[in-house]
Order: sequence, then C-alpha cells, then structure tokens
Amino acid sequence: MEEISSFLIKIRTTTNSFLSQYEPLLLLITPLLVLFFTFNLQSFFNFVQDKGLKPTLIGFFMTSIKFIPGVNNHIEAEKQKVVDKLQSGSKSKRDGWMTELPKAGLGGGVIEKLRDEKGNDVVWQGKCSGTVYIGGSESEGHFSVINEAYTMFSHTNPLHQDVFQSVVRFEGEVVAMTAALLGSKEKACGGEICGNMTSGGTESILLAVKSSRDYMKTKKGITKPEMIIPESAHSAYDKAAQYFNIKLWRVPVNKEYQADVKAIRRFINKNTILVCFNYIVLLPPIDCIPEIIKLDY
Repeated sequence: MEEISSFLIKIRTTTNSFLSQYEPLLLLITPLLVLFFTFNLQSFFNFVQDKGLKPTLIGFFMTSIKFIPGVNNHIEAEKQKVVDKLQSGSKSKRDGWMTELPKAGLGGGVIEKLRDEKGNDVVWQGKCSGTVYIGGSESEGHFSVINEAYTMFSHTNPLHQDVFQSVVRFEGEVVAMTAALLGSKEKACGGEICGNMTSGGTESILLAVKSSRDYMKTKKGITKPEMIIPESAHSAYDKAAQYFNIKLWRVPVNKEYQADVKAIRRFINKNTILVCFNYIVLLPPIDCIPEIIKLDY
C-alpha cells in the first residue's frame, strides 16, 4: 500500500508541476472547449450518417451562402415575387367556399348541389393514371355494381365482428385469396397468413412498413430500423418513415425506372428492415426483383 500511495503522490506532484506553467483560467476553459468541440463533431457525424454526405455538403453550402451580404435579401425578394405572381391576376378557386357550419340544414337540395359541383370535375374516365383504373359510365356496368355494393355496406363496422358477420367473412376471403396469389399454399409458407382490408394505397403501405419493422424487431432485435426505397417510390414511404421512426435511404433509378441494385447493396446493413421494389403504374418495367431478393439482409 505504501508503494501505491508513494506512486500516486509522485504522479500528483509531477502533474501539478507540469500544469503550473499554465494560467488557471486556461486550465478551466480548455476542457469545456474540448467537450463543446467533441459534441458538435459527434452531431455532425450523426447528421452525415442520417442524411448522407452529399445532401449534408449541399445543405451546408446553401446555408453558408446566405451569410454573404445581400444574398439572403435577394432570395427572399425572388420568393416574394413568385408568391405575388401566384396570388395576382386570377380569381381564387376558394371564393364562395363554406368556411363555417350552416346554421340551418341544407335539406334535400344538397344532393342537387353535390351533383352540380361534381359536374365541374375533369372528365377522367379511362384517362387518369395513378387515381382510378376503371372507365365507362358511372350509372351502368362495373361502376353500377360497385356503387350498389358500397351502398349496402357503407354503414358497417368490421370491428364489431359479432354484428357485421358478412363483412368479416368478405374480408377474410379477400385476405385468403390475396395470400394464395403470393404463395400461401406452398409448404414452405407453413399456412400461417394474416391480413386486413385497408382504406387505400397509403394505408396499405403504412401497415406493410409497420409490420416489417415489428417483425424484424422481434426476429432480429433491430431497434434502429432502416429501409431502402427507389427515388420514384410512393410518398407514403416518407410518411411511414416519419410515423414509425425509420431511417430512409433513397436509391436512384435508371431510364426504365428500375432501382439501382448496386446502390441498394451499399445501403444494406444490420439495421435494414425493408427494401422497396419499384413499380410504376401503367409502365411495363418492374424492378430487377431476382437480383434484389438475392441481397442478404
């Protein structure tokens, strides 16, 4: 013990002798500056890791250039010109819109009003990509069947399975048929499937991303999930990334709108929970799925 105590005293004496040549204020400030620099450096690396090097450099350049005298004022002036141009020379489409609940009900005449407003819509049947995919008259054929079926079940709620048993059955059948298309009958699948009907494409994507996040957390223990999508992927993936706290990586697409497989390979890591295949509605090419599914993640 005496040897240890003597050794510690010697270290203290040597240290005090070395530091005595510096100002006390400098000795106080230096550790604080080191901590401040280290914190900011770590924040910078985390930002680069999250956003990527190129976006970080571009953002830094765009922010820095605004400090040049007159540049920021010029940018704001140009932005105001655009706003003024948009707001002038045309009547607002919102003129005449209701902004408060009416004091009295609109009565049966509201149906005619709705019909008149609908008449202002663009003729879209058979002409809208990415919106609806059936053409023809709304009063006959497939449209008529859909409208009648929707009217029959518009006031049902499948959460109450004991009440709306028909809707529960229809949902189960649709899930089973969809699963069969994806190979649920194969032995490797094990016959275990689940699913539910959604309100549209956005909700479908949100639930698919959430399911993948939860599955990978359970199976692989991933707590900092990341997913990779093509630049042309649906905006719902951006929403899902924000809702479910998932880091999002975008990869470029070629002239045929196929995702860059090499770029996907670079972004795949131990935290990858999902890779999005690219599909452009009404365009023939689909991503190089065989090449992508071979990637290990």
